Amino acid sequence: MRGAQDFGCISVSFGKADEAFRGRLAFSKERTGELLSALPGGLSQAVLLCTCLRTELYFCGDIEAAAELLSSASGVERPELLPCTDTYISDKALTHLFRVAGGLRSAVLGEDEILRQVRESYALAQQTGSVGYELNRIFQAALSCGKRIRSDTEISRIPVSAATLAANKAAGYKDKVRVLVIGASGAIGSAVLKNLLGHKNVTAAATVRRCGGKIAVREGIKQMDYDQRYQAIAEADCIISATSSPHYTVTLRGLEQQGVTGEKLFIDLAVPADIDRSITAAGFELVTIDQIGQLARQNNLSRRSSAEAAEVIIAQELDALKKELLWHSSESEITAATALMSASPEKALYRLKKAVSSEALEEIIKALGGQ
Repeated sequence: MRGAQDFGCISVSFGKADEAFRGRLAFSKERTGELLSALPGGLSQAVLLCTCLRTELYFCGDIEAAAELLSSASGVERPELLPCTDTYISDKALTHLFRVAGGLRSAVLGEDEILRQVRESYALAQQTGSVGYELNRIFQAALSCGKRIRSDTEISRIPVSAATLAANKAAGYKDKVRVLVIGASGAIGSAVLKNLLGHKNVTAAATVRRCGGKIAVREGIKQMDYDQRYQAIAEADCIISATSSPHYTVTLRGLEQQGVTGEKLFIDLAVPADIDRSITAAGFELVTIDQIGQLARQNNLSRRSSAEAAEVIIAQELDALKKELLWHSSESEITAATALMSASPEKALYRLKKAVSSEALEEIIKALGGQ
């Protein structure tokens, strides 16, 4: 539609790209800020959303320039990138963003975390100056819609977030289970801790870095220095890692050097991966973020009816946004129409009669007639 014709989105998500590939496009907050601060020619505005399950570039401008930005920033050549992407333009891009913000495109249908992530990505774009009127209105409307979906439907009231599923998996590992969380100062790690405290059979511990890492939940949580994590792992039954580190937090070599043995469950919620996949060769059980996603999809069935209600809300909110964008982009036409209606209202009505469909004309007559 007019007003959003230059709006688009290039998406690399769990639907088409596996964990390893997504990790290659997992830009840090600092790197994201750098990219948005120096948009290439062809892009006038942009917001870059990076989560463990998706990297999406929302933009106003040329789709080729947007694709080249993702390719050059990640080092993934275009021929390799293309099969792993979904591209949305104009109305389809608007609908996709609203569904993402509403949790309808998440592995866990209706999960709450994505709304915060969209809000933070938009805030970072504001800080870098990479958004103008169009993206400001689009993202404000998407965030408002996502909030309305969560308040007006049941879609997010069934606790099946990745953090909840990981905590439930850990709590079910043994009758009494000692859980170590690595990366507890982050959003996902702190959410895992909160969920763990709801299980009476769980004793929780968390690593803290010397450089000042803090955990949001302190009561009932034993804090241990990150550099001593292998000693903490040796004492734990289950280890959950959810950091933003570009390097492994747990390696097979580290476990062997520290003499860590016995039955243990490792859960990796990070992208790029935190835990060396080869630890399974030593007999340790490992659950990855993609496996958590599979568990989440099994629970999605209970949210389908709420998703249908959410789609109705999205349609309503999108219609309001499209009207606003159209009005803003039609300033000169509106000025001319106002002048025509002032000079000759009858001529303006006959012009409408000739130009629009009978259904549209009926709506116009009702609106102007006060019905």
